[in-house]
Amino acid sequence: MSRNKRTWFGLLVIGLWGLLAPAMVQAQGSADAMIRLLESGRLPEARIGAVVDLVAQRGDADQLGFLFTEATKPDGYNDTLRMKTLQALREATKARKVIPAGDLAPLAKMLTSDDAAEKSLGVELSGLWKVESAAEPLAQIALSSEEQGRLRRQAIAGLGQIGGPVNEQTIAKLAQADQPLEIRYLGVAALTKVDLDKSATIAAEVLASADTSVDPSEMITAFLEHQTGPAKLAAAIAEKDLDANIAKMCLRRVYAIGRSDAELVDVLNEAAGIESNPKPLTDDELKAMSEEVLAKGDAARGEMIFRSAELSCMKCHAVSGAGGDIGPDLSPVGANSPVDYMITSILQPELVVKEAYLMRTVLTIDGKVYQGVVVSEDDQRLILKEGSGQEVVIPLDDVDAEKEGGSLMPKGLANFLTQQEFLDLNRFLAELGKPGPYVVRSTPTVQRWRALKELPSALSAESVPTVGEFESTIAEAAEDDWVPAYGTVGGMLPVEELAQEENPVRFLYAEVDVVEQGSVRLKLNATQGVRVWIGYVPHDPAQEIVTDLPVGKHRIYLRVDTRKFPEPGLKLVVEKPSGSTAQYTVVDGP
Repeated sequence: MSRNKRTWFGLLVIGLWGLLAPAMVQAQGSADAMIRLLESGRLPEARIGAVVDLVAQRGDADQLGFLFTEATKPDGYNDTLRMKTLQALREATKARKVIPAGDLAPLAKMLTSDDAAEKSLGVELSGLWKVESAAEPLAQIALSSEEQGRLRRQAIAGLGQIGGPVNEQTIAKLAQADQPLEIRYLGVAALTKVDLDKSATIAAEVLASADTSVDPSEMITAFLEHQTGPAKLAAAIAEKDLDANIAKMCLRRVYAIGRSDAELVDVLNEAAGIESNPKPLTDDELKAMSEEVLAKGDAARGEMIFRSAELSCMKCHAVSGAGGDIGPDLSPVGANSPVDYMITSILQPELVVKEAYLMRTVLTIDGKVYQGVVVSEDDQRLILKEGSGQEVVIPLDDVDAEKEGGSLMPKGLANFLTQQEFLDLNRFLAELGKPGPYVVRSTPTVQRWRALKELPSALSAESVPTVGEFESTIAEAAEDDWVPAYGTVGGMLPVEELAQEENPVRFLYAEVDVVEQGSVRLKLNATQGVRVWIGYVPHDPAQEIVTDLPVGKHRIYLRVDTRKFPEPGLKLVVEKPSGSTAQYTVVDGP
């Protein structure tokens, strides 16, 4: 064979190997083979990411260390592949508790990066991998009032994960009275990972002097994650005089994530002036209450109560497909169930919980407690969805004990309601699914939105972003910069829930999943104060918006100036024009 032919043949083999290797290696299940493939330098750049993912999913500490080195050395992966690799390593640690072996000091350089996404990932990994050499730059971020809120929160949490006497002193400074209340709560939360007894004492002091301007949820959650955390916090709180409203905020968080730890709940109930163990209704009382719901309850007011942050109902339950999936979708409940069932579900949820939504409680070998419904389970890991809606991955090797039973919906939610509010809430549930304003809709209306938490500092509330500004600040915003926002049963997103005193302009997005290409029409109930983008492309809402969408998932972005929007609610229908071949669904869910 001539030299040219041999060269051509060799290139052909290399090319075919590059195309087929990922699938072949996956079937082989050999992380070693994948590492050799990466080391060979023969793999086309477009295929490296797929192999990196496979190594991250299966590799041991040394193999993950190889990926880390390649991602962080000066002549290593390009920017996109570097971030992809580091994100894959993060997921490997969360799912399998495997940390890359070798020198992790290059992470410290990421903490001074000008790229916000890279810096944020570096902060997260420094804590997750307990990189002691990153502690000093983490402390600088944590103590700086100039740092972005999300990054500072990550840095504070990271110091707690790394631990040690020096970091403990830094965290303690963050919990002192001269810090903003939000930072004090975060400092105590981080301290629970270092010294649980000390953190309980400080937490009680912070709560005793707190006001209701900041939600203590993250701090309360930090104690609930420890086996002895609720009892220690309860003992510390019992020695303090808490404001009733602060106690209710703490209770609300306990209930919102499906917990009902007796010692902590009893102490908080006493501080809030709530009866801890009300007697269950008798049959006659239940019948009388059902009749009162139908006679005096108001479904419209009840829907607003159902949507309220105090009850957090939509974190667990969906209506018209939008909302949490921890509990059953309640869209047809009124048509399928009598009123007394609704009342019992709220007052004694453990009596009516369905098997698919039974709670699993897991204690890990390091003393952490998790409660949720099982999302999936195999011979390596268990995935639970907690009452907060967050999924937690627990390697089975870390499980010390577990039990199943009970409901994530705790007793006590009715304690936050007046008698009339309780009647209104049950009347709303009783009407769900029945003909009328609360019937299950078939119109393709956006029910689940995402709302940007804050207006980016680079943008002004008085002007519409340019194409470049939109792409860099809105379309490229991190997923955790967005929060869920749900429409009412009728499909309206209440503007009063969007409006913020400091942020009257809100950015939203909805998603449409197209399975067959074709034209769709967007119909807004009002266009004043609204701007629209489909993907990166702007559209004038004052004109009819009809566009052709290819197969795939598409985002529809809205900029809503709540000062100018003329209606009490925003409604967007995505319909198919006459003759369109489009097949699609409006994405709902959590």
